[in-house]
Formats: sequence, C-alpha cells, structure tokens
Amino acid sequence: MQSEAGMFFVQFILRIIGAVVCYNKANDLNRSSGGWAFFGFAMPILAMIWIQFMKPEVDWQSNHVDD
Repeated sequence: MQSEAGMFFVQFILRIIGAVVCYNKANDLNRSSGGWAFFGFAMPILAMIWIQFMKPEVDWQSNHVDD
C-alpha cells in the first residue's frame, strides 16, 4: 500500500515537471504554451523529448518592417 502511494507521488511530480518544462520551451519557440503544457502533463517523457527537437515558429507578418 505504501509503495503505491510513493509511485503515485513520483508520477505526479514527473507530470508537473513535464508540464513546466514544455510550457517554458514552447514559449521560447513561439508555440502554443497551453497545449504543450497539457501534453507535458499527459505524457511527460514523450513531450519533453519531442519539444526539444522542434524549431522555432516564425510569424512573418509581425516581423514586417514598414519602409
């Protein structure tokens, strides 16, 4: 019984860490931080690996310089 509670606690902490890591990395990459935070909470290991290999998303319209 005590082992099950310990495993639940470890899994919950891993999910929180996964959500925070994915949220911060998504902000850096100009991606949907809320969606990535949810993905990081649902599947933390997979999400953290996946987002580390993504490239930044560029919004070309907001970077337009008026001449």
